[in-house]
Order: sequence, then C-alpha cells, then structure tokens
Amino acid sequence: MSASSSPSAKKTRPDKPDQRDWSVAWKNPFVIGWFVILALVLSVNFFMVSMAIVTAPGLTVPDFYEKGKNMGEIIARRDEMEKMGWQMQIDMPELTAGKPQSIEVTVLDGTGQAFDVDSAILYYYRPSNKEYDGQLTLTPAEGTGQYEGQLTLPLKGKYDFVMEVVKEEKTFNLGRTIFVKEASESAAE
Repeated sequence: MSASSSPSAKKTRPDKPDQRDWSVAWKNPFVIGWFVILALVLSVNFFMVSMAIVTAPGLTVPDFYEKGKNMGEIIARRDEMEKMGWQMQIDMPELTAGKPQSIEVTVLDGTGQAFDVDSAILYYYRPSNKEYDGQLTLTPAEGTGQYEGQLTLPLKGKYDFVMEVVKEEKTFNLGRTIFVKEASESAAE
C-alpha cells in the first residue's frame, strides 16, 4: 500500500479544498453547540421558575405595609423587654421528627429568681411550609416558674421557635432556630 492511498494522506492533501458547506447554519457544529447550550439554560430556568411557583412557602405577610408602620412600637417593646431583665431557661432535647418530646421552660426575673407567669406558649414555624406552623401551650410544672409540654414535629428540617411568656400586661419572648432530625438518623446513632 502506498503512502498516497492511506486515509491520513487524503485528509492532509493541500491541493484538495474543503468541500463541506458551512453556509447552512444548522450544519455548522458551532451553531448547533450554541443552540444546545441555549436550550439547556432555558430548560433549567423554566424548571426553577415552575418549582418556585409550585412550592411557594407563603412567607409574605399579607398586610406588610400595616405591619411596617408599627416598627416603632415593635422596637419600643423590645427595649421594654430588655429593661425587664427576664430570662428563660429552655430545656429541649435534640428533636426528632414524629417523636413526642418533652419541652421544659423556667422563667427567671432580673435577679435570677424563678417566678410564675399567666401563660407560656411555644410558637413554631416551618419556613418552607406554613401548613406545619403551630403552637404549644405549656402547663405549669412542679416548681415555681417551671412549665412543660410535649411537642411532636411531623417533619425533619429547619423550624423557627418563639417562646412567649405573659404576666399581667407584660410580654417577653425569645426566638431560636432549630433543626429537627429524621427518626431513622437518631436511631442509627
């Protein structure tokens, strides 16, 4: 076999011009590549927008303007809570989804002495789905200023807690973000 009849010799012949027709855009590999990239980007964007619409958490307050007008009052209440000096000792285990667990709270005054309040309520919020929001009214326990309750959260994941105690006209609240483990995760440990 001679060198001129090999396949590599035909490709490198300088005297034979390129016969491919690049005038038709759909046959050009660069154009096809750009359209593939464009189609990929548009499909990902469509997916993200549809997921945002379908899984909207509803975290927007319907009357945000009215709530915003009360900002001065909210700041004044926060300052009043700081001046009261109340504290809460919250005894909460690592929470597990679907398992009832005991929550214990001790309310202390500015000097560190426990005292009784009119009500103690634990509000819990699921940021990703407001259908799982709720509240737990704690009942008085054995000691002064001690309250307890059983809490069962249905899903694993992030929750925002607000513990609120009320005595006469005074309200004190404390917020915290927690993560609830899956039942199988805690059993494995």
